[in-house]
Amino acid sequence: MAALDASRNIKEAEDAAQLLSDAINSRDKDEATKHLDRLLDLKLPVCVKINPDAYSKDSIRLRVGVADAVSDAHIPITVLVPVYMTVSELKEKINNDYGFHPALQRWVIGKRLAQDKDTLYNYGVRNHDDSAFLFIRSAQTAQLSREQERKEKQDRRIDVIIENIGPRPQRSPELLARGVDLPHPPPLPAKPQVGWSCPECTFLNKPTRPGCEMCSTARPENYIVPDLYQPDQTETRRLQQEELASLQYEQSLIEERKKNFQELLETDSQSLVGNTDQLDCAICFCTIMPGEGAVLRECLHSFCRECLKETVLNCTDAEVACPYRDDAYSCNCILQDREIKSLLSQDEYQKFLELRLNIAESRSENSYHCKTPDCAGWCIFEDDVNEFTCDICNETNCILCKAIHKGMNCQEYQDDLRVRAQNDDAARQTTQMLDQLLKNGEAMNCPKCQVIVQKKDGCDWICCLMCKTEICWVTKQARWGPKGTGDTSGGCRCRVNGVICHPQCQNCH
Repeated sequence: MAALDASRNIKEAEDAAQLLSDAINSRDKDEATKHLDRLLDLKLPVCVKINPDAYSKDSIRLRVGVADAVSDAHIPITVLVPVYMTVSELKEKINNDYGFHPALQRWVIGKRLAQDKDTLYNYGVRNHDDSAFLFIRSAQTAQLSREQERKEKQDRRIDVIIENIGPRPQRSPELLARGVDLPHPPPLPAKPQVGWSCPECTFLNKPTRPGCEMCSTARPENYIVPDLYQPDQTETRRLQQEELASLQYEQSLIEERKKNFQELLETDSQSLVGNTDQLDCAICFCTIMPGEGAVLRECLHSFCRECLKETVLNCTDAEVACPYRDDAYSCNCILQDREIKSLLSQDEYQKFLELRLNIAESRSENSYHCKTPDCAGWCIFEDDVNEFTCDICNETNCILCKAIHKGMNCQEYQDDLRVRAQNDDAARQTTQMLDQLLKNGEAMNCPKCQVIVQKKDGCDWICCLMCKTEICWVTKQARWGPKGTGDTSGGCRCRVNGVICHPQCQNCH
């Protein structure tokens, strides 16, 4: 057992040592510390030896594209570097070799803006001829001090990286003997800056580019393409491709709108919208296959058709609400008439309409149902209407008497009731009902002609059909005096001098 534990510890130590070596090579201090602590916990003798020649063996030729903030030229150079060199060390190398201050250097490696603490290896640099991009900022942009800027201008050797200037002239042996040196050839005049500088990586982009070619940062909103700018052939091709892509996108949007509109028309033409996907009914929780359920138009809740039909048939209201319920929400949307009609048979739908009429009649104020037996006719009347002609049976109903007395006025009808009450049970029951209404205060005798009148729903104003006398229901008196309408010398005198006729009066005039 002890031998087995020792073997396991050795294996862990070898793995930790390998990870420690990788961390040291990549210069990751935190990872190296973690694996070193692991080796210390194992309490095994470990010898860590760093090979000083390791980095030189890993050196590769890195191809670098160089551009600056003044010239739009893109100059390629090759730099011999180890793969585990940090970006900070790379900047120092470029500073020593070419005289560009580290603050002026912006490196883009692997399509990312390189950070000083990271190594080339971190950015995927492995082999010869791997590439990177170096953008040289202006001293003003980098905010160098005047002394640093002066030194930068003195130390910079543009002829080293700009190949089109040509090699430095060779000195003759005579000039060498005399100690005479030729001056460097003068630098080419700086080209005017054309394009926009990326606010992130400072790469100089062509004026028409909508985003940075290096890091894809959007073009500054305040930048305006010069009116006289003429794009080159490559840029013209790119602009044409972008315009074509834009036209194709707009065309696809138009086609998509047409398709959506056509689908909307097809959906609207359906009385009941079926489900297109498999789902579970929210009432019975059964699985509904596509086309077997229904999706309500108002709220988009889905149910099986049988559950929706039962919901309609069991509804005791004039409007059928969506049956969706859960612990936190109750849908208050209403089923449309065409959805209800599609769910029910013809007989079921007719009964549903009759139920709606009965509910509407019972809930409506000033409603009156025709007195013809088994007639479904009813109406909603105004205060000044005392008769109702039914459109179904064509009989004329007296609303004050609440009866049909065809060919007789109210007085003749009530006198005929008293005569017939001696031999006719129906007439006797009607007469007894009128007498009971008088005793209960639900009917009254007209103060002028003594015809029995009943109050309709609404205000306390009624009008006798016989003598046309306006009556105040609450005081049981005529509304006006002996001279008729407008005579306030008699009657209930309601609203005279702003005083109502009775504390319970509900607008009798």
